Amino acid sequence: MKITSLEIIKVPPSWVWLKIHTDTEHFGLGEPYLENHPETVIAEVNRLEPFLIGEDPTQVEKLWKVMYESGNGYFGGPIKLSAISGIDMALWDLAGKAAGVPVYQMLGGKIFDRIKVYRATGGQLPWAVEPGQPYSAGKPPQTNLKANDPEIYREAARNLVEEWGYRALKMHVSPGDGLEATSSVDQLAEFFAAGKEGTIEGGRNVGVDHVDLAIDIHNPNPAIGRQLIDALAPHRPLFIEEPMPLERVDGLAQAIEGTNATIAAGERWMGKHIFFDALSRGLLSVVQPDIAHAGGITETKKIAIMAEAAYAKLAIHCPLSPLAFAAAIQVDACTPNFLVQEHNEVNDTRPTEGCFAGQTVIGAGFFKEPFAMDPAGFVSTPEGPGLGVELDPEGMEKIMAMPWQSARG
Repeated sequence: MKITSLEIIKVPPSWVWLKIHTDTEHFGLGEPYLENHPETVIAEVNRLEPFLIGEDPTQVEKLWKVMYESGNGYFGGPIKLSAISGIDMALWDLAGKAAGVPVYQMLGGKIFDRIKVYRATGGQLPWAVEPGQPYSAGKPPQTNLKANDPEIYREAARNLVEEWGYRALKMHVSPGDGLEATSSVDQLAEFFAAGKEGTIEGGRNVGVDHVDLAIDIHNPNPAIGRQLIDALAPHRPLFIEEPMPLERVDGLAQAIEGTNATIAAGERWMGKHIFFDALSRGLLSVVQPDIAHAGGITETKKIAIMAEAAYAKLAIHCPLSPLAFAAAIQVDACTPNFLVQEHNEVNDTRPTEGCFAGQTVIGAGFFKEPFAMDPAGFVSTPEGPGLGVELDPEGMEKIMAMPWQSARG
């Protein structure tokens, strides 16, 4: 089997997919994408294509190295590694299809039959959009609750647990990178406390003893990060995500000095080396490589192995399309230190009829068999070859007729 061509597919609302063609009936799908930079990643995929034509797509490690080392000594970076990530997913998809087994089987075999999924929560009630629409095409249900009131955070979390079926959530707050944010630290901790009350109430109403709640504080100044960690730690979040600017690992060390909170980071770190730097210093409880940016399945699995040796858990960052989510599930399923899997709320649907009525479904319209969440908040690990998903021709026809935009949907 030899690679014959690479095809870019712009999938609404804003995704970029890649289809690797071969001289056989097999093809592979991946997602080479960087938020709000689609055309530059597409250009990098086109630059890398000549290195792949005529090669055996099952030699994934060899091709990964060739792509990474191309460029006259310039390794890594978000553009190159996002392109490599999407190509890598497609290569693993091809390798699995050629062997007739899921990717996780080629990475050591399945540990988890089901994968726990979490969703974003915050200061708005949740809503769903049609497959292929951006999240902004919908709007939150009307409520008498006011914005920036702890009660809206409580109600959003309760709703997602009680009505949508989630058993893990992550709250998002954005204090900014200025020192002025010190005046909002106590309020943001109050929002989190209210969200936690919502998870407890929602769980109690459906007979669930515990719901995980994490928080992403979105890269504040390290001084503000320390203040937020101190304010949040007594509420025992599952993890506190990225309490520092992303550029410097020593900034993470400054932000978390003296804390016993569980700290997560890594969604915009490219490649294994920076993760090694953070893990070797004992700075992380949770690693969050983005499978579409950090180097694909190949590199994400290596990061997970390093994390296991450092007693850290894996929670793959995944705010993109259901295809990246499917790739992440393959790594999750064979990773002993897996914690929980993120997904993008734009991919949620809530069918009112049919076999999925009343469930939260991820990837409807994109896949023939989308990921349906069970009452415990898990999705089943697919059994099919490669990434384990097959495109839904009817659904994709409707999606592809919708507008595509360069800003992430």
